[in-house]
Amino acid sequence: MYSEAALAHDDGATAPVVDAEAPIASEVAPAALGNARKRRGPAFFAPLRGASFRRLLLGQTVSRFGDQFYFVAIPWLVLRAGGGPAALSAVVGASAVTLGIFTLAGGVLADRFGPRALMLGADLARLVIMGGLAALAILSAPPLWALIAISAALGIGGGLFYPASGAMIPYLVPEEDRQAANSFDQLTMQTGNFVGPGVAGVLLTVTQLAFGFVIDAVSFLISVVTLFAIRMPVRQVATSDQARTGAVDAAPAKGKGGIASLTEAVRYLRATPFLFTLLSLSLLGNFSANGLFEVGMPLLLKDMVGLAEGPRAMGFVIGGFGLGSIIGAVAAGVASRIPHKPLVAIIVLIPVAALMGFAPFAGAVLPLAVVFAVMGMLLALSNVLFITVIQSLIPLEMMGRMMSLTMLGSFAGTPLSIFVYGAAATVVPSVAWLFLAGGSLFGFACLLALTRKVIWQTV
Repeated sequence: MYSEAALAHDDGATAPVVDAEAPIASEVAPAALGNARKRRGPAFFAPLRGASFRRLLLGQTVSRFGDQFYFVAIPWLVLRAGGGPAALSAVVGASAVTLGIFTLAGGVLADRFGPRALMLGADLARLVIMGGLAALAILSAPPLWALIAISAALGIGGGLFYPASGAMIPYLVPEEDRQAANSFDQLTMQTGNFVGPGVAGVLLTVTQLAFGFVIDAVSFLISVVTLFAIRMPVRQVATSDQARTGAVDAAPAKGKGGIASLTEAVRYLRATPFLFTLLSLSLLGNFSANGLFEVGMPLLLKDMVGLAEGPRAMGFVIGGFGLGSIIGAVAAGVASRIPHKPLVAIIVLIPVAALMGFAPFAGAVLPLAVVFAVMGMLLALSNVLFITVIQSLIPLEMMGRMMSLTMLGSFAGTPLSIFVYGAAATVVPSVAWLFLAGGSLFGFACLLALTRKVIWQTV
């Protein structure tokens, strides 16, 4: 969902350099470049030549696996304590609100101090918070106010972490390999979605929900260790054509105030029609979907299998989503030469709207998991294409701030969506109405995107 004019900078802009063990692009004759690519092997695996990128993948794979234990455990901790839709939306919504608020600060800090440093600090903080939640859950039944406070604190950590995480790949991987690198990043994320929820559902059904928080805390520790081992490269002169030809000057956030740095990024966003269009459409799409999955899915499974089997069923359904997402991420990485990426990304999202509306009528957990698997495949393919286009439009020294702004559609739409769906769940006669409404709104967002010229013109 991005724009017709690929803006960036003059030739003085900076761009990423990979670590010493990764391939570095240089200006060579086409024949020599072809021979170099043959020596490098299949393009899909090229990003793995960089040791720092491999360490990043390892740490984030483990961390994302651990996150699934938290995501499975927290809604059932609330529901088993007697909380209803309002309590559930308050807990998950608290995290979503602080996540959205601190995402902008995370982008500024990532450009000022570097993405690796901010990721380290955020994960250290989340390690302490998750450890505290684990201890609280082991020793007592946490009160609702404590769960809301802890959820809000985790949201702050996530708001600081995610823009920095989104900015890391351009620092570690040359431009021609970024679609494959983004595919691997999605692949590790969705592998966690596939394996983690099923394992979490089984283990948490036969043990305690607190065990899920312990595992998530350990996963944060492993992420911290791998981030310490990453060597950040020195910047070089930009090689991206799309990062050379902009009308808006970009400068590093260092030496500038937070407001000034953020204002500069907003100016760049407004001057790049594709990015501005994507932000608007992302806000609508995430509002329609995220609250539905956070609130509607646990309520649907509660009606379908009951409280006792809820964690296992939820893990199975989310695992189906993860398996589909793995397939979609691999497909996007292999098909690195897809033309008109934004248009393709929107078209593959249209069936997701229909599947959202069909989900409550699946009738059983297995068909529901199949529905979510197809949705995961389509969403992962779309995400890889969009992320690759975004990175090609943004200069490296603004990567953190711009990532925070492009993520804003998700992080701002999500808390509002959670609260709206939570309130609606208390008045609608059936949870199916939530899925029908969400699917209709998501479909409207996709069709609206197809009316924008920048979607058709951006390659």
